[in-house]
Amino acid sequence: MNAIVKFRHADSPMKADDPLHYTACGLDNIYLVSGFQRRIVAGEEYVSVKDAEDLHKAIALSLARKKLLAGKEIRFLRKFLDYTQSDLGEWLGISDQSVARYEKDKNVMDAATSYVLRLLVLGKVSGCVNVHDELERLRGQDDTVSDTLLMGRDHDEWRPMAA
Repeated sequence: MNAIVKFRHADSPMKADDPLHYTACGLDNIYLVSGFQRRIVAGEEYVSVKDAEDLHKAIALSLARKKLLAGKEIRFLRKFLDYTQSDLGEWLGISDQSVARYEKDKNVMDAATSYVLRLLVLGKVSGCVNVHDELERLRGQDDTVSDTLLMGRDHDEWRPMAA
């Protein structure tokens, strides 16, 4: 899917080889050196970005491999995952207000929370591990209240046994 964005008034057109400052994703630090086309229609410059969905996937993957995430990057990743602040808060085990504070750079996301967010993104991008399903399974296990862990040896392997 290509995204077509009205870019600027054509009085100050960019040179054909200038990188495109791509702000349509909500981030201020993304520049495209290829994969887009500029056109002037009725005195307005329009930019067509080829395969914007794949571009956003590549941006998300780059951010997920980054150490610290800024607020706008957290917002981008949340939207990439197609989550509301409440949805993301539920998956991260925090309130929607905490998510909002992270997105506004009022609080810094702790490492463990950041890892879960980044794993959710990596899982969506790679498709190898469905982190969403694994977190759901873990959350379901958290609902069981038992201090006793029964272990047994089965097929030459130790494993938890049903009570």
